[in-house]
Parts: sequence; C-alpha cells; structure tokens
Amino acid sequence: MIRLAVQSRLVPGDSLREKHERALGFGFDGLELSGFPMIDLAREAVRDSVPVTAMCSGHRGWFIDPDPSEIAACLEDVKVLLELSTQLGGAPLIVVPIYGRTHNLPPHCGTGRSRNEDRDLWVEGLRDVTEHANAVGGRLVVEAINRFENSISVKVADAVGVAREMDSPNVRAMGDVFHMNIEEVDIGAAFESMEDMLAYVHLADSQRLEPGQGHLDWTNVFTGLVRSGYDGFASLECNLSGPADAVLPASVKFLRQRIAEAQGADTEAARAADAAGIA
Repeated sequence: MIRLAVQSRLVPGDSLREKHERALGFGFDGLELSGFPMIDLAREAVRDSVPVTAMCSGHRGWFIDPDPSEIAACLEDVKVLLELSTQLGGAPLIVVPIYGRTHNLPPHCGTGRSRNEDRDLWVEGLRDVTEHANAVGGRLVVEAINRFENSISVKVADAVGVAREMDSPNVRAMGDVFHMNIEEVDIGAAFESMEDMLAYVHLADSQRLEPGQGHLDWTNVFTGLVRSGYDGFASLECNLSGPADAVLPASVKFLRQRIAEAQGADTEAARAADAAGIA
C-alpha cells in the first residue's frame, strides 16, 4: 500500500506535534522531518513521541564536501542521526553525496576532485556510516538527485548501485520524481527497476510545485510503484502554489485519485493477461 506523507516544513504549526496533527487532518498518513539542524528536529520528535516517516538530510557538511572539516562534520552528524533513527522506530535518514556542486557545470561549481575521486570518497563515507547503522540499528536511504545538483548519484540506478555495495539491510535507495523527470526516460519503469531496493519516494511536480500543478504523468508514476509492489511512504518535497490549508488537502485528493487509477489499471491488465492465457 502506498502511503502519503508531507515534509514538516510545509505544514503550519508551532511544534512537530501540531504539524503532525495538521498533516493527518489534511489527509496525509505521516510526517517527514525537513529542516536544519535535523538533530534538533529529531530530538524533538523523540521527546514528544511524534511518529515520523523519514529524516531529510539537515546535517552539517556533505560526504564529498571540498572542505575536509565539513566531511568530518557530516559523518559525525549522520552517525548521531542514525542513533536517533532507532529511537524513531527506524525512520530512515535520507542522504546524498553533496548538494549544489557538480562536474556538469563550470569547473568552479565542482568539488576540486575528479568524478572517480568523488565517487570513491562517497563510497568510503557511506561505508563508515553504514557500519554505524549496522551497530545501532539505524537506517539510511540513498537519494538520486539531478545532474545540476551533483555528479555521482544522478539516476536511480546510481543510488541503487551504491546502496547494494553497502551490502546491508539498513541501507536502501529512493526515487524523487522531480529529479527523475529530468534524468529518467520512463519514471514508472525506473521505479520498477529498483526492485527490493526501493524504500522511499519524494513527490513534486515538474516545476517543483505540489503534484497536480505541472505536467508530470502521475498515472505512469504510480503505475510503476504499484507494479513494483512498493509498500511504503511517498512524501511531498516541493514548494506550494498557495496557502497550505488549501493546497495540501487538494494535493492529497489528487494523489489518491491517481493511485486508485494506477491500481485499477494494474488490476485490469492482470485480468487481461489471465484471459489471454486461458484463451
């Protein structure tokens, strides 16, 4: 069953408890933590027993930051967040190599290293935090983000590949349909290709507003998720086209309609296949 969540930064409220209640009132099934510093948000969720679906980065530094001290800060924060993950019922921490630096733009926009050097550093850091995840029982999901925001975790195949390299039940991959719209030929087919490694989904329309405001083929998105047998959260990570009180309930309604259509289409396809087999 595909369950819907929304990032905490999008929901009105003075506390995570209030935001969670508002999110459920809007029709969502859960709340994802989004903000900085993530450690403070996660500790608030633990303190107030607020269930969360995931933690979206929000740590210091990056795994392949140009500054070694920022890499060290990243690894330190990620390990703390993995410990908090266990206290949050296994809510995973979403990680990327870096945000906003890429070899696909002019040289000054990169990291100062080659792609191969960056990937080696990414794998090295991810192995380090995976060992900690295995020790404490925390969970990680590796995200693919588009070529203009990084160079080494771009397509979902990249995220799945490095997650598999970790050889850990605590490390999986995710897909973000905004990035996938840029990088994948067929979003639905890309989700199917992730197989058992798919553990989380981010939702935004083509221009990063809430689903239903752009030109994404949402039937294709959810058909791919249904056919893959995905049983997890799909969370809004987007900007809003209007006031949250109006926009978020409308988006939930839109998404549930598309999910129902995808489930119906998959059922009809299965019936047709069965009939053809009988004939």
